[in-house]
Amino acid sequence: MRLKISLLSPADSFEIDLNHSYHLASAIYRAIERADPSLSIELHKPDVPKFFTFSKLFIPKRKFRIEGEKMVSDCEEAYFFFSTLRNEVAASLVEGLLSKPEIRICGVDFIVSEVSVLPEREVKGREKFVTLSPIYASTSVGENGRRRIFDLYPKDSKFYEVILQNLVKKYVLYYKSAPENLDFHMKPLNVKAKRIRLKDTFHRCVEMVFKAEGSPELLEVGYKAGFGSKNSMGFGMVKVV
Repeated sequence: MRLKISLLSPADSFEIDLNHSYHLASAIYRAIERADPSLSIELHKPDVPKFFTFSKLFIPKRKFRIEGEKMVSDCEEAYFFFSTLRNEVAASLVEGLLSKPEIRICGVDFIVSEVSVLPEREVKGREKFVTLSPIYASTSVGENGRRRIFDLYPKDSKFYEVILQNLVKKYVLYYKSAPENLDFHMKPLNVKAKRIRLKDTFHRCVEMVFKAEGSPELLEVGYKAGFGSKNSMGFGMVKVV
């Protein structure tokens, strides 16, 4: 299920940190917890895919300016997108938002003005995607007896291996069986490197336009639950072009 959540600011203008994905994730988790505490506990389990992702915050008609690490707008409106393989997660999010529509992001108060269910595209074996939030992929490497995390870019061949491994992992955990078709190819058409801060840690990631070919089942997992990792923290959401 895919949602569009529209927000209104009671103030005439607002400033939002460009690194707002952690704060938006916190608002999403709090809303789900209000509606279904047991589901919230399940979603907080570490190292298990949550099967949902969300976009960055958008301002209508791009009515904002960048000042340092802030996005400043006098539009009073904003919105973001949410996508999940699990309809019960989306239903709990909607219920939680409607029961208490006031949310805070980076210290800025908003009111949820509308929640819309968006039509989903039928994903086939060849699609063109554009990211709504950047894709994050990483690998760990042994060095001097310790493991270090290295963030990957599309110029690294390992980037595509990690993306495929992540899709297969999500598929197996969600469907409780291995995909019959492991074919997957990803071709970047436009890449913009990003550096996103989660709490006190920066992650190198990419906004992309890309073509993907192969198993429709794996492409559907990426379309609904996100490509790459850290999807539930606001990475890897895409739309079909």
